[in-house]
Amino acid sequence: MYSLIHHGNDWIELNGNRYLWDDFLKIEPKYSVPHGWKIRVYKRGEMHYISDGENTIRMPLNCNECNRICDREGELARLVAFLEWERQVS
Repeated sequence: MYSLIHHGNDWIELNGNRYLWDDFLKIEPKYSVPHGWKIRVYKRGEMHYISDGENTIRMPLNCNECNRICDREGELARLVAFLEWERQVS
């Protein structure tokens, strides 16, 4: 299932797998939610909204950017595995 859950500058979850925000930015350095909003929840065809923690705005159910990012989850997983390996070797 295509899903993207973004929570501030802490973590992002793609297709059910959670990653550190800093690692995600290595493959998507230009990604952001609109200024002032810190949460995005996207589940393809089911829901899509952004929130500032108090207010919520519904977004279009089909988000090409979100789908593209979800498609790159495999790249992010490989990058994180490499970074973990590099940390262990160092």
